[in-house]
Amino acid sequence: MTKKELTKDDVSRLLVDPSADTRIETSTKIAEGFNAGTLNDTERRMAEDIFRVMVKDAEVRVREALALNLKENSAIPHDVALSLAKDVEQVALPVLQFSEVLTDADLIEIIASQSPEKQVAIAKRATVSESVSEKIVDSGNEKAVTSLIANEGARISESSLLKAVKEYGENEDVQDAIVHRPKLLVRVSERLVTVVSEKFAA
Repeated sequence: MTKKELTKDDVSRLLVDPSADTRIETSTKIAEGFNAGTLNDTERRMAEDIFRVMVKDAEVRVREALALNLKENSAIPHDVALSLAKDVEQVALPVLQFSEVLTDADLIEIIASQSPEKQVAIAKRATVSESVSEKIVDSGNEKAVTSLIANEGARISESSLLKAVKEYGENEDVQDAIVHRPKLLVRVSERLVTVVSEKFAA
């Protein structure tokens, strides 16, 4: 094992000194070994079990460290990723934006039940499906809608874009995001022009 990975001395130290700083250091070492793919099957299962314990840690800093270290690992167990994604924002936001382990069903549930900041993080994901985009547009969160439309990796149906123009078209940030969206559909462009024209005519 490399020096960054968990050793017996680390485990012994954790038992003797179970402080938050020690738990953060230990979780980081385990995550680094897990991310590097250097663990054997037994070690990997042990690491996964430790992650399941640490997502329940009472100290937010410990859970945050775990989230930051595992946010881009596509091999972590789904239940670990979902626990982190449903945690407080300090823990959840990196996982919501970057984790490929979360399913569309997970993301849709979180959009419907959790904070506006979490909706924004989901809108900024490298790829966003049409079904998830639809829920973000339906959320009433202008900041999330702006982030979604500005995200070239988001697939947004024509109906969702038209709804975004209808509901948020007077918001200048939304207007700017729509105007700069690649391959904007003619119907969406026409609707945006109408909304802006009506605003200035009022």
